Amino acid sequence: MAKTIATSVLLFAVFHLPIWLTLCQTSVAKLFHQNQKGISLGLIKLCALVVLVLVAVKYSDNGLLTLMLVGSISITIMLMAAISWAVLTLGEKATQEFSGLIPFTLFMMKQRLIGKSTQILGIGLSTFLLLFTLMLLKDLGDTMVSYQRTHDGNVMVSQASQTQMKAIKEWSKVNDINLRQSKPYLYAKVVRINEQALNKFATKPSDSLATLSKSIRLHWSETIPKNNRVVQGTWWQENTENWQQISIEEEVMTDLGLTLGDKLTFVIHQQSFVFTITASHVYQPGAGSITFWVQTPQTAIQHINAPQYNMASLELNDEQWPLLSQLWQIHPTIRMVSLKELTKQFDKILAMITKVISGFSVMIIILAIIVILSSINALESKEKKKNSVIMSFGFLKNTCLQLNVIEWLITALIIAIGAIAGTYITGMLIYQSQFSLSYQPNLFLLFITLAIILSTVTLLGVYASRHSLKSSVKQLMTEV
Repeated sequence: MAKTIATSVLLFAVFHLPIWLTLCQTSVAKLFHQNQKGISLGLIKLCALVVLVLVAVKYSDNGLLTLMLVGSISITIMLMAAISWAVLTLGEKATQEFSGLIPFTLFMMKQRLIGKSTQILGIGLSTFLLLFTLMLLKDLGDTMVSYQRTHDGNVMVSQASQTQMKAIKEWSKVNDINLRQSKPYLYAKVVRINEQALNKFATKPSDSLATLSKSIRLHWSETIPKNNRVVQGTWWQENTENWQQISIEEEVMTDLGLTLGDKLTFVIHQQSFVFTITASHVYQPGAGSITFWVQTPQTAIQHINAPQYNMASLELNDEQWPLLSQLWQIHPTIRMVSLKELTKQFDKILAMITKVISGFSVMIIILAIIVILSSINALESKEKKKNSVIMSFGFLKNTCLQLNVIEWLITALIIAIGAIAGTYITGMLIYQSQFSLSYQPNLFLLFITLAIILSTVTLLGVYASRHSLKSSVKQLMTEV
């Protein structure tokens, strides 16, 4: 409770720092002068950014994923700003020697480069968030199912004793069933880190902390597994005598704030063992999805007296499925699950997330509409003057409408390219960091999305800008 209050006070203080600095620099005498300098806009933005960073660091349960999201949003903003500048600046220079509505539209947009770029960034960021929440989830489901079917087969064995695993191998060999992979493990529970209780060492809630608070699977291997890659430290030598060393998954290291050299105390079958972190590994695709957070040298098994189990995956064709019941009748305690059931569970979780995201997406759509309307309202007076000047040269209101449509088409095109590119970059970062998979978006859906963004932004922009077309030369002369 005290930490929560202290954090809230700190965030409040940082957010209102510009106002307090202004009050400190203000005197009674200065209040009589009319040329008072306002609060620095840059300082306000900096304080807001610091608050967001503090909130993300304090309450994120996955530091790596949070970093990926914040980084991808920053990349998207810079990408849209660069595309806006390139299209408007280079497009205007390339069409200087040509006449027509498109060159003239590019010229007018170039004159309002900062204002137009701000409008594009506001709408584009909302569009990016919408694409990220909807498309990425759909692609995630398709990718995970496809990968599991390719590398893990259609049956997953989550727990089998040594005797049961031997029976599975013999059964699969006799019936010509493809045993994709098999890896041993034993159950262990982390109780202390560097002589501190687990809940005292790691106070920030995270998925890693919640999982390590229970018994986990401890795997042993002489060499680096084919679906793992060492990112920190050094993997142990074969037949090493120093068996009290472990390698921990990189995300767990990040979530708990672990470093190489930290000592973890495990309780294994009512026995206590201390292991030192000497390496950190990550999952890499291409050799099955069975991987472990914590791994130790194979020589450790000689010193640990505990029940040993196995995980495995198999590939059965339609004719071999009835044989599975025969194996289960002989060994009913084997824990197995089919890919169909795994997919069903994943789909349920994905459906639940999608419902939440759909509600979030409605808010993003409303935000995008508000951004469009507010940006148009801020520039409405200038747009009216522009249209009045155009009509003073003898053009009709229909020409102003055509220019407006072209301007919003160019705006929508920049937004669509930036949002889709940002979503693709985000997909690559998150898929690689969280799942070690390559992101392969549905190109057909991307083109459909591009068309929807172009038409929606253009129609909404043109409709919202209709008041700026209600201008005349007479009105321009009156204002002058």
